[in-house]
Amino acid sequence: MKTKTTDLYSRLDGFIILILIIFSILSIVFIYSSQRTGEYGLVNFALKQGINYIIGFVILILIAWLDIDQIQKLAWPSYIFFFISLIALKFSPSRIAPMILGAKRWFSIPLLGSIQPSEYFKIALIILVARIITKHNAIYSEKTMKTDLLLVGKILLITIPPSLIVYIQPDTGMVFLFFVAIVSMLFLSGLQKRMLAIFAVIPLLVIGTLLYLYYYDPNVIYKDLIPLLSPHQQARIIGWLNPAGNSNDAYQTQRSLLAVGSGEIYGKGILNGSVYVPEKHTDFIFSTVAEETGFFGASLVIILFFLLIYRIVGTGHESETGFGAYVCTGLAFSITVQIFQNIGMVVGIMPVKGISLPFLTYGGSSLFSNMIAMGIVLSIRKTFGQYMFATKRTHQESI
Repeated sequence: MKTKTTDLYSRLDGFIILILIIFSILSIVFIYSSQRTGEYGLVNFALKQGINYIIGFVILILIAWLDIDQIQKLAWPSYIFFFISLIALKFSPSRIAPMILGAKRWFSIPLLGSIQPSEYFKIALIILVARIITKHNAIYSEKTMKTDLLLVGKILLITIPPSLIVYIQPDTGMVFLFFVAIVSMLFLSGLQKRMLAIFAVIPLLVIGTLLYLYYYDPNVIYKDLIPLLSPHQQARIIGWLNPAGNSNDAYQTQRSLLAVGSGEIYGKGILNGSVYVPEKHTDFIFSTVAEETGFFGASLVIILFFLLIYRIVGTGHESETGFGAYVCTGLAFSITVQIFQNIGMVVGIMPVKGISLPFLTYGGSSLFSNMIAMGIVLSIRKTFGQYMFATKRTHQESI
């Protein structure tokens, strides 16, 4: 006779679990290798990451144990809790929330280490937005511009205040991830084409304007726009735009490019990396991957990410509930942008931002939040069969 635990294990997605196990091994190996080319003292980051992964898999199983209804019920409580955490972080003294590299993003808690509330808030926001869209569509089956504006207004109301708090930490990268996830869910929600066109045109106009100014009137960029940013953000942007003339600001990127380039096709071999990159074990972990395994190994890692994203999107597509589809879409786009931004900054095509490479970068908060996200995907995948013979509308209205 099957127990509930045995039934849970039998319905978990083995493919996602396998990919996460591979990522855990790669993360520990490359973090260990990265430590050998830097000044890290006696701290064993590889061992700590191994412990983080053990905790992460426990979290993943606990989240996967829940069903879709339970996850939806946690939407508002988790949103409120982590929103309060963001506010508390802002006003906490430096001994609890220290300023690190010009940013105040982490609680420093004895025994637990550093905790970044915005990582967890991102997941809570995606869940809440998915719940709001689901309930809105259940109420307003006939789409009009008025109902679309009402939906967008609801979402902006819960998104803008916390985004402003995260922005002044400062953490523009995380705010960008918030809106990427939300916009992707809105595109799936059935908004009218006119509304979708607005969402598409606004960012294109902003990007187009910035490109025009950069090529035809760069003084506006350097003298008017960049000074609006915080000092460390200014240094990163200037170092990216003009690395040759700002070698100090572009030092990390230059070292990363040297590491990536020296790996060539097949790399120098595992544990044979020799190029020093500051904080190589964290946001620049991909430079170690490329240096030691070359283009071939780096491509395999990217393929693993692609397979994971494909599985997440497939889970959302197969889900019999709108909520499951929205959550998977938001998570998939958020993780995809993280991967693109992180690898992009490692190879110099994107400015340096404090965005980690999912599942590979050293750090508890990033790993735990991503494992929570994967636990939610596993929960959706194991439970959507329960609604196989129920209509979407029936299930949505029961929530």
